[in-house]
Amino acid sequence: MNGLKGMGLVFHRGWLKNFIFSFWIGFSLWIMMFVIQLLSGDLLWNGVRQSSELLMPLLMIIVGFFIGSFINDLIVRGFVINLLKDKLHVGWVYTISILIYALDDYWYAGFSLSNFLFSVILGLSLTYAFYRSGSIWADTGIHYGLNVAYGLFFGMLNSPGTSIFIIKEAVNESLLSEVLYFFIPTLMFFAVLSANKFYYHHKNDNKDFPFSLNT
Repeated sequence: MNGLKGMGLVFHRGWLKNFIFSFWIGFSLWIMMFVIQLLSGDLLWNGVRQSSELLMPLLMIIVGFFIGSFINDLIVRGFVINLLKDKLHVGWVYTISILIYALDDYWYAGFSLSNFLFSVILGLSLTYAFYRSGSIWADTGIHYGLNVAYGLFFGMLNSPGTSIFIIKEAVNESLLSEVLYFFIPTLMFFAVLSANKFYYHHKNDNKDFPFSLNT
């Protein structure tokens, strides 16, 4: 597997652009989902934490979610895909990677069919970004971006009081929230496809566009 390099930890030309651009895809779409939920009343706004309380939660969100996203991507996509790519058809390799990610997410988010399907759809974007770029940076950028957005509203998992915004979830979830739960990750997958298509359309003019792999 050639160590960490074989798992996708490659600092190729354009890796930072991949990471930053992908971060904004994940972050902006998750922020959009939460804003819609605020406007619909599915999330109730109670303000922002006092400035004296912001430093530690912000550090936990920035550092904690980066480490979590990075390790998850390195194992679930980097290790699994590179372990199996010479043994199975590429379709099976990526299906297995997506299912492992969904089962891992399913474990933390709770046991329900909707959580599992949500993770499968989300896994499509993460796996495709890894596949097209050949490294973990586009994949981790998306993953980290949406996790940071989540952290701003809900904080770290199982760590009450670590969010930046103070919000409350409505007692009864509306149909809109249930639709958003599947629509936003689906929209993100098409955003990733579009970014990749745009890059390949302009690849002769800009070799460093996100989702490029130039060594």
